[in-house]
Amino acid sequence: MSVIEWYADREVLLTGVTSTLGRSLLEKILRSCPDIKVHAVLRSRHHYNKDDRIKRIFASPGFERLRQKYPDAISRVRALEGNLLYEGLGLSKEDRASLKKVSVAFHAAGPHDDVFDFCQELPELKVLAAASSVFRYRGQLTEALQNEQVPEIPLALVRFPILSPALVEPMPGFVEVLNGVTALMVGAGLALGHPENPAELLPVDLAANALIVTAWDRGTREKTDAPLVYNAPRLECTWGELIEKGHRANRKFAYPTFGVRGITSMAMLHWMAVLLLEWLPSVLCDMILNLGGGKQRILAEHVKVRTALRSLEPFLSKSLSVSRNRLERLRQRLGPEDREAFPMFPDIDIEAYVLCAAASTRKYCVDEKGRNLVRNFKRVFAVFLLVAVLFYFFF
Repeated sequence: MSVIEWYADREVLLTGVTSTLGRSLLEKILRSCPDIKVHAVLRSRHHYNKDDRIKRIFASPGFERLRQKYPDAISRVRALEGNLLYEGLGLSKEDRASLKKVSVAFHAAGPHDDVFDFCQELPELKVLAAASSVFRYRGQLTEALQNEQVPEIPLALVRFPILSPALVEPMPGFVEVLNGVTALMVGAGLALGHPENPAELLPVDLAANALIVTAWDRGTREKTDAPLVYNAPRLECTWGELIEKGHRANRKFAYPTFGVRGITSMAMLHWMAVLLLEWLPSVLCDMILNLGGGKQRILAEHVKVRTALRSLEPFLSKSLSVSRNRLERLRQRLGPEDREAFPMFPDIDIEAYVLCAAASTRKYCVDEKGRNLVRNFKRVFAVFLLVAVLFYFFF
């Protein structure tokens, strides 16, 4: 039975729907499986209730392709008020009772334990596919449980590297939020790490496909079988190569900061470059804007980029030893149509990938006014530097 046939008419429970992976997973499964029904657990936040948050997700650019293909797709999603930190996921008694027909559960973000415990209450559950991170573990990482306490549930545990902008779906390079990986790829600032280490990255759409397919793989086995663990693949390049192959993207879609594109393992050099070539020009620009009565925005953008890149630093300095074989064997089990519909391996042109990510970042994450300001200030500084050099040599 094909993957799409197996999912037909199923009810699915989805946690972490507001995460990057959860949104990608929701979009893909609704678009690929038109008969599926999704119960999404999320909490009210920032004056938006659960239904408002689902509507905002569906109104985002990442769901444009789904809206065109299935305009009424939102009718197949039922939002449930809950919290993954609470017992029973914080669901009401009525909502818990409404999940009796759920046969597939996806856990896309957050702590595992309460979700694992809750899934024991689902009488029709065929599989729980849960996302984890390869960075949670030390030493050699095999495709087996490692000090993880798992109740007796049909589990597919998928360990991912860092998730990066989409490769193909819903559109090439798609990204809506500037995080550490995106800031590194588009050259928004100088990163601190080891450029020779493998780039532990996987495009988020391939990660969503991996969750869908591994759930099918475990769900077609006996319910009493042992949990299956899959270590997802990564890009076949180093951090340094990723940055080097992104030079064309940086020239064409430069991010609006005074960021220095690159990566270095020398902490002092990193600190001095950030201080003199990123922070200081940003402060000077904001001072000029303030004197002219304009809105100060350049330093705020610099701080946002530095915060994003700092969150990435612990991963840029690690070189992992990971066994990654089970997904390849699973790919061989898939039929041609399923392989095409649910690609999981990043066999890609890195330069083209970064170029698409930079274009998407420019479109969805950049304030055009800020971009024009930085570009104009760079021109002014260049002219000032040229005049200073000429004055030094001739006068």
